Amino acid sequence: MQKKEQNKPKRVKKPYDIKKADLDLAGYRKELADRSPAHLFQRAITSLRASRQFHLYLLLQAIAAFYGYGQFMFCIGILWMCYVNTGTRKDGEKSAYSVFNKNVEAIDGATNLEYLDREIRRQIY
Repeated sequence: MQKKEQNKPKRVKKPYDIKKADLDLAGYRKELADRSPAHLFQRAITSLRASRQFHLYLLLQAIAAFYGYGQFMFCIGILWMCYVNTGTRKDGEKSAYSVFNKNVEAIDGATNLEYLDREIRRQIY
């Protein structure tokens, strides 16, 4: 009987065999709370209060509105926001837009005209 027990393979745990003790429920609840709209809104407000650029924009917007150029300043503010929030790429990292890459090189998996041409010519009608 001992030989049968030794040759018996160990039972593999299946994904649904997870016990509640194995889960990090507190961390999961915290992660959900961090992604809640109320929490994200609070973080945004805190960031805006600390931002010198935002305070400068509000001052310039008030001055421009006083002189009748409020809409123009609003457009400038939107463009500035777009510029400030663009990220920077690391060395060697390619842009998703091939025109910004060295030698206009496309990223892997991108559809280009040569690929489409090859695919169309392979099809026989």
